[in-house]
Amino acid sequence: MLGERLKELRAKNGLTQIAFAEIFKISSGTIAMWETGKRTPDIEMIKRIAEYFGVSVDYLVGHGTQNTDSDYQTDSSVEQDENLIILNRNAKKLSPEKRQQLLDMAKLMFKEEFDD
Repeated sequence: MLGERLKELRAKNGLTQIAFAEIFKISSGTIAMWETGKRTPDIEMIKRIAEYFGVSVDYLVGHGTQNTDSDYQTDSSVEQDENLIILNRNAKKLSPEKRQQLLDMAKLMFKEEFDD
């Protein structure tokens, strides 16, 4: 049941196995094994996945139901997550000076969020 729920949530949120694997820093082969029931993630990973998708651990492992679409992450937030992955991946290729410039620009653009 976990594999079916995982596949359903991933697909509903427009995530490929590769994108999902990048988010959780695991291989896409691991995702495939989970979805086919050949392997099971450990409890800490199950908690992380449930939190990411905004569902309960019980739901994820096959107990109970989710009643509304509001229980799922929206497509736009998934796109934002994927864009952040791409940005992060490309920022890692920058020199330390360029990375600092990028961070400084972000701080200027989003001053309120960085003033915590």
